[in-house]
Amino acid sequence: MPRVVRALGSASLRRLRRISLQARLIGSYLVILAIGGLATSLVGSWIVSSTIMDEAQRRAERNLSTAHTIFEDEAERLRQTVDLLAREASDSGEDLVAWSRRKSPHLMDLRLESGFDLMAITDASGHTIARMVPGTTAGDDAGGSALVRAALHGTSAAGVEVLPSTRLASEGLGLVARARIEALATPRAESRGRSVSTDGLVLFAAAPVVDPGGEVAGTIYAGVLLNRNFAIVDRIWDVLYRGETFEGNPVGSVTIFQGPLRIATTIELRRGGRAVGTFVSDVVGQTVLAEGRPFGDRAFVVEDWYRAAYEPIRSPDGDVVGILYVGVLERYYAQLRNQVILSFFAIAGLGFLAILGVTYGFMGNTLRPVREMAVAARRIAKGDLDHTIGDVGVGEVAILGEAFNSMLESIRRMRADLETWGSTLEQKVEERTQELFDMQSRMARADRLASVGVLSAGVAHEINNPLGGVLALTALTLEDLPADDPSRENLEEVVRQAERCKRIVKGLLDFSRQSANSPEPVALDRAVERALGLVASQAAFFNIDLQREYEPDMPPVMADDSEVQQVLLNIILNAVQAMDEHGRMMVRTRRANGCGEVLISDSGRGIPHDQIDRVFDPFFTTKGETHGTGLGLSIAYGIVAKHGGTISVESEPGKGTTFTVRLPLAPSFLAADRESASLNSVS
Repeated sequence: MPRVVRALGSASLRRLRRISLQARLIGSYLVILAIGGLATSLVGSWIVSSTIMDEAQRRAERNLSTAHTIFEDEAERLRQTVDLLAREASDSGEDLVAWSRRKSPHLMDLRLESGFDLMAITDASGHTIARMVPGTTAGDDAGGSALVRAALHGTSAAGVEVLPSTRLASEGLGLVARARIEALATPRAESRGRSVSTDGLVLFAAAPVVDPGGEVAGTIYAGVLLNRNFAIVDRIWDVLYRGETFEGNPVGSVTIFQGPLRIATTIELRRGGRAVGTFVSDVVGQTVLAEGRPFGDRAFVVEDWYRAAYEPIRSPDGDVVGILYVGVLERYYAQLRNQVILSFFAIAGLGFLAILGVTYGFMGNTLRPVREMAVAARRIAKGDLDHTIGDVGVGEVAILGEAFNSMLESIRRMRADLETWGSTLEQKVEERTQELFDMQSRMARADRLASVGVLSAGVAHEINNPLGGVLALTALTLEDLPADDPSRENLEEVVRQAERCKRIVKGLLDFSRQSANSPEPVALDRAVERALGLVASQAAFFNIDLQREYEPDMPPVMADDSEVQQVLLNIILNAVQAMDEHGRMMVRTRRANGCGEVLISDSGRGIPHDQIDRVFDPFFTTKGETHGTGLGLSIAYGIVAKHGGTISVESEPGKGTTFTVRLPLAPSFLAADRESASLNSVS
């Protein structure tokens, strides 16, 4: 038996010896490479997954910060509106009841234009004396509102309050119906025992009205009901996600909660309709509503998983009355993660095969001296004592060590490259996408600018030369006319308008060169009259009902007279075109905050809300390709900005548009105004 065992052992040893050193080394190397590559791939996949999901969470939290800012801006707009109204009432010196009766039509229009759901005036005891919502009555006590109480103590403030249905019924028709929300069963959330919510979450602001004696005579307050108010959440969604979708669904979502209940959201149910009436998940409700802390993590939202961020909405008293939520679909980032990991493994596999091929050839060359040494050893064993090995053994060990180190270095280099590639892939994709977007924008802008350049060159050549001839011939004609000739005044007007045409052409050519202007004191009413005089005789102006309202003793502004006329003429012509040459135009001048203002209003078709922020963009036009290049308002905006002024626009589709041009007053008159204001404050 021992002989049999020894025989089997000897046979196995002989078979093992017949396997070449190259095969054994390659086999051992492949095992090491496979284990290291697998470990590297798994670790790299985990890093990539964590990085992508962490970025999704960070995006949600950044978006929540932006949503908070937009929400606060809406509250500040509300506060500024009621504060301005309260100051106007205080400055009027009238009894608050009389003032409210006189201003009631204006306040009702302002409420509608501003999108406020409720607006009222109270006396010094907090009882309402007038409401600006048709069909409502006054006389009830509004002092239960913390913001109204603050206003009664002389402080204007804005915030979020919960109003019961009885109060909503007093504030406006239809508010109770809007506030009423039936609760819907929601996965991973409890209904909290309520089937219907009748209270309303209101964005609220109040400001004090002060009588001539400095005492609070009452308050003015206004509010926006957030229940079913999709305008705010849709506006936040547009700013954050700009219509971005994934598999036909919006990538992101925005929600306003009243307590645990969704009252305004962009999330749509699979069966249709917005998810109003669903509840926040239990874990989020515990953190945000019960503990008053923000929540940022993976969360189940209605019917899907999101990377979400929540923050509490607090009342003026500090109580948590709601939640502001922003989230992005987790499936969107999960697909991106899977694509990156698959690419990661594919590249690792290709690298493994490439390394295997290179290693096979390299190992054959590397082990050749070892085989020679083995042959020499066998020859020596056979008695070839004259054959010498020399120093091959020492050198071969060093070579083997260097090869092993080289293999290890190759593994480390491969692993580092794969990790670096995996961690930076998302950033490179984003950078490349942004580069392509920027390149497309630059190319489009370059094409438009090239068109403007060709137009400008043509204008300079085709208009300036004839204008020069007109000016020269007119000047010669003027020299030959007697001073009392009745045609002389008309010819002088031709000279002035021809010179103005040359300045306008120069202004177009200087659009991108920002040439210096020649500011001087300019009377706005006279500048407006000159601009109107240029178009009043045109056929397009015949059916326009022009009304003027100039502030008396209006100080001059500091500006270039011709450029001011260019700006006004551009806006006036736009107004005429907007009214299809038939309607009413109001032109007003006034002084405000150290500036002179020109307000040009028309009764035209107005500008859509989604385009009003783009009217001053170069090349943007709503008139079609046959009505200009869209540079008029851009040039006007640049001229006014160059003078240190501003242009703003307010528009209501179907009702009309108002452009307001503000230019700084001339320094001498501005200093006089300040001195007069200082003397008045001292007296």
